[in-house]
Amino acid sequence: MQVLTAQQPAPVETNEQIFARVYSQVSRGSALPRVVCLLKPYVNTMGKLRLAAGVLEVRLHEMIAAAPATVREALAWILVSKLFRKHAPPHFLLHYRQYMNRKDVRHTHQAVRRVRGRKFVSGPQGGHYDLDAIYLDLQARYFHPLMPKPLLGWSRRPSRTLLGHFDSAHNAIILSSILDRPDVPRLAVEYVLYHEMLHLKHPVEHRGSRRRVHTREFLAKEMLKKL
Repeated sequence: MQVLTAQQPAPVETNEQIFARVYSQVSRGSALPRVVCLLKPYVNTMGKLRLAAGVLEVRLHEMIAAAPATVREALAWILVSKLFRKHAPPHFLLHYRQYMNRKDVRHTHQAVRRVRGRKFVSGPQGGHYDLDAIYLDLQARYFHPLMPKPLLGWSRRPSRTLLGHFDSAHNAIILSSILDRPDVPRLAVEYVLYHEMLHLKHPVEHRGSRRRVHTREFLAKEMLKKL
């Protein structure tokens, strides 16, 4: 008489084992370093690698350290491939992006950013322009009068490449202080602020692995201001 035994569950890999296995596959014969995984209170990044003195130090965000094994493996392929200046397999990139775009994961990440992220907001009054007055003027002309007003401020450093940004985690619009000068036309300040106000009205769209910052509605409204 045959005795049936319950199938033993497959052993669960640790984060160290996952990164060690992926390292072996990506490196193709290189000596396997000792893998050490550390949890770090990151704000934005989900993980970093550091290889030195025969030790591969894996620094992971708590969110990703507790993610499903397939997601941790996908991140391992992304990070280790980058370490060797290679492209990660597309299906791992897709799987990781799909997970990070899940509604529950995005909300958790936003909550973490609000708690841990340090956001400097100078206030709307600059040396030459008052963002509060410009915001209210744009709101009356192009937006709903009851649209909630976010925090407004000028950047600490006068960036020429990032003229403005909307931080959804802290509900703040920050404009580059390079615009707060008498030789900069008010129209230029208006346009940058209007662009960031559109981010407030038309949030980022998440569909599967895709993240669309400038939606069709956003672009249509932006063209309206150009006219």
